[in-house]
Amino acid sequence: MGAWGKTRLFISDDLPGIGEAVREIFPSSSRQLCVLHVVRDSLAKVRKRDRGEMAQDLKAIYGADTVEQAHRALRALEEKWGGKYPGLVAKWPERGHAPPELLDHPKAIRPYLYTTDRPERLMKELKQRTKVVEVFCGPGALQKLVYLVLVQENERLLGRRLRGFTEIQMGSDHAPETH
Repeated sequence: MGAWGKTRLFISDDLPGIGEAVREIFPSSSRQLCVLHVVRDSLAKVRKRDRGEMAQDLKAIYGADTVEQAHRALRALEEKWGGKYPGLVAKWPERGHAPPELLDHPKAIRPYLYTTDRPERLMKELKQRTKVVEVFCGPGALQKLVYLVLVQENERLLGRRLRGFTEIQMGSDHAPETH
């Protein structure tokens, strides 16, 4: 992998074939499973009385400041929960959940890398907007509608302050300091 600015990170769900497609088309990139979905999936397999404590232990992995801290948190997870939930605990290192690839990026923008919820919401909006139009008069009409929806979403986001990106642009948060 290259420097932070040149690395491509793909965040996806664990659908079959996505990992292979990313490796084939973008061989120098890395892939991170959606941390939010992985945590939800993991907690769904845990008894209710253990969920809060397990959630904190998982957060210690994906919320670590450094890769070394993530490895320590993973070892602690294995020691604490390996006997009670061996299959679940084994999935974290074997499926590449720990340390997450997002730890290679500045801490200020990591909250945007935890999940695929924003792109999923955008796709849902696009589907909803195109579904109400029963017939498009041509391919240009569909492209124009998609363009207008994207412009609208962009304007909505521009009205919000995206924390982290300003700090990176101003130079107060650098990738090497977060490793």
